[in-house]
Amino acid sequence: MRFISRCVGLAAAAMLILAMSGPGVRADTNRATFPKDFDKYVLYATYDRGASKEEAFAKPETIALSKSGNPLPAGTQLVLGIWTDYKLTGYFVMEKGVGWGQDVDEKLRTGDWHFQQFDTEGQVNRTAIAERCQACHQSQESNDFMFTIDRMRAYLP
Repeated sequence: MRFISRCVGLAAAAMLILAMSGPGVRADTNRATFPKDFDKYVLYATYDRGASKEEAFAKPETIALSKSGNPLPAGTQLVLGIWTDYKLTGYFVMEKGVGWGQDVDEKLRTGDWHFQQFDTEGQVNRTAIAERCQACHQSQESNDFMFTIDRMRAYLP
């Protein structure tokens, strides 16, 4: 009896996962990673909010590409440093990959960008809800889903 109960529970869990992911949509949709070469990134914008602030980072090559006015290419990683009470508390990464938008339901899609939060050591913050970033960035479709593209294009080294 215990075996049957366990099998029913596993089957229910599997059905729930399938229902949540929808047809043709992967359940493991977040592919964003922390850049291995973050030391090569430059700070191109800071948004101060009193004791809190955000710092936007990109590679110099990415900044140069942004000035063309074209969408950024697959392989682009952007990093946002998050400061709370004057202390760096983590990072958000926005990464673009080839066809990554196909992993996401069309109503939630942000082009081919994926989002993830990391701690100050560059490890995934499993409690973060990257879908919140995605939902907010949907409003920026005309800017390649970026809020900081204007600051990136205006950046002078």
